[in-house]
Amino acid sequence: ERVPCVLQVDLDGLGSAGGGGGTSKVYRNSRWTLPFWMADRLNEEDYVDMEVSPIFSKRANRMYAASPESVQLRSISQHYYQFGLQMGDLVPEIPHVLRNMYMQRIQKIARIAQQGHNIEAFDFVHSLDRTEARLLKMCQQAQGAIPEWQQNKAYTLTKTSAIP
Repeated sequence: ERVPCVLQVDLDGLGSAGGGGGTSKVYRNSRWTLPFWMADRLNEEDYVDMEVSPIFSKRANRMYAASPESVQLRSISQHYYQFGLQMGDLVPEIPHVLRNMYMQRIQKIARIAQQGHNIEAFDFVHSLDRTEARLLKMCQQAQGAIPEWQQNKAYTLTKTSAIP
């Protein structure tokens, strides 16, 4: 995932950053969008100030809160929850938003795992980020294991972790 940043120092000789073949200069207060892993490290060293990713803006968070089940997380970010947890240090309300959305969406994921797919479920399943998709798969596997266990075809039900 990429995050907007503001450069806090002048940098000389960045090569392709300015298109000057190694002689370019990038000035303080320039705006860049960097991969989170890079922005986080540069932020720790005070080279950049990270800004809130647009997917966690106040406007976006209000939209998510209004109708969590209708949010197309996969199109927003395939790693929405994991990225949100990383951004939580930057914006203190993000963990609260993540928790509320997750708790509402997980109920629908569990219903789909129990009842199977229909047209409504099809659209929802295609909106899941990777964490939710992994959770749906585990719920479906557990749902299939229960009858086997009840018919003595399986000796134990195994416990699994939703987020490795």
